[in-house]
Amino acid sequence: MTENRSEGLVQADASGPALSEKFISADDRLLDDRTALSWWFPRIFAAGLPVPKTILLDIPRDAEEAAWGAFDGKEAGSTAAFFQTINEAASSIGYPAFLRTDHTSGKHSWKDACFLASKADIGRCVFGIIEFSECCDIFGLPWSRWAVREFLPTMPVGICPNFGNMPICREFRFFVEDGKVRCWHPYWPLHALEQGGAVFHGDFDFDEFCSPDDLALLTDLAERAGEVCGGAWSVDILETERGWYVTDMAEAHKSFHWEGCVNDFKASPPDAELNISNEPERDPVSLNQPLTSESIRSLTKAGKGE
Repeated sequence: MTENRSEGLVQADASGPALSEKFISADDRLLDDRTALSWWFPRIFAAGLPVPKTILLDIPRDAEEAAWGAFDGKEAGSTAAFFQTINEAASSIGYPAFLRTDHTSGKHSWKDACFLASKADIGRCVFGIIEFSECCDIFGLPWSRWAVREFLPTMPVGICPNFGNMPICREFRFFVEDGKVRCWHPYWPLHALEQGGAVFHGDFDFDEFCSPDDLALLTDLAERAGEVCGGAWSVDILETERGWYVTDMAEAHKSFHWEGCVNDFKASPPDAELNISNEPERDPVSLNQPLTSESIRSLTKAGKGE
């Protein structure tokens, strides 16, 4: 496995060395799937945006057959080579690591999907993400391409026990079109935190959580990401101990958008019938409750057992 760029990007499969040339032209199989990480990530990486280290893997046929066999209660194929490749990738980046496919991490099942604390978690998390992908929307989500990513040093304000102890971190979603920000919103709506049974660490500052420290900086990051990808996008930006990182993108019309916002992104046929969206849009509950200081404080008190 060889790096394509320093501290950045690797394309690999379970049977051989990195396919760096194929990775840089990752559009070869995904020309029409702009929401796929392997479509937009090479572009923002090349543009020098702050992103987590990422290694891309294609799941071999043998592992696909094993996965389908497991769900059907049959023995077929083998996951051994694929799991070993994931372990090599995670070890090279460093455990803990973050696991996802081109389209989802299933982070609402945190410890059983995207969070790789050690090699022992690989099997459980791979099958957790596959199950989530197959159950998502009407047609499911593709899971042929995977990504092992750096687990960034975040500053969680709490956890969501109902989401597998998923950490609650300060994050914002920007909507950009033709390289210009149209709007931005806090990433986590109130209803999502309520569903997760949010428990906060100590005193929780609502205003700080929902307000970026440097809006100009985040706007610049979002616009740079949108400019190199072209068109209309959602851009997720996460706060870490090392500063702000661009962690996820999706076509704007496939992304969850806060109700009440004047901006509206519609798909053009035939994409209008698709719903391959980045999280947390897949939360089936209507997220129409306003995020208020009072409601967050009530969650904080509930988390403390008050």
